Amino acid sequence: MYKATRDFINDRQKFARFAVREVAVRQVGGGESGNSYMNAHARIDRERNIRIVSGWLVKPYDRMLRKTEILQHWWNVDANAKTYFDVSPDVGKDCEYVLDMDLAEFGIKNFDDPAANVCHAVYLRDGKYTMVDRIFGELFYKPIDTLETASLFKKVI
Repeated sequence: MYKATRDFINDRQKFARFAVREVAVRQVGGGESGNSYMNAHARIDRERNIRIVSGWLVKPYDRMLRKTEILQHWWNVDANAKTYFDVSPDVGKDCEYVLDMDLAEFGIKNFDDPAANVCHAVYLRDGKYTMVDRIFGELFYKPIDTLETASLFKKVI
């Protein structure tokens, strides 16, 4: 597990009701690039107990930029088999998956479109976090003091 993954889980868990933890995910592909929410949503199957889950992809530390990029992401769980899988392509074998179901719960409770309202990513640099939003294809950066669930969404409730 990356140091950034351990630090992120520790810092995020303080504000989460559900366990924030690293999970093993089988990458199967077949979905559309850049559309993890709709890819995962399309695989929901109530009869087979396939559900959507929310969380993060922690990329390896970028030595050149001196930061770690942590992307918000959606994938699926086969609740019967207790296994996770991801149909989104191009995730990268070096990413670590961090389950964070508080994102889904908060997003569904407060927004018509939770995936469109949660931040695009979080950067971790020198122990500090910056929220990254993608609005109409342009990136916006906002330093955040904590990883409180509400602060990870674009719109303030």
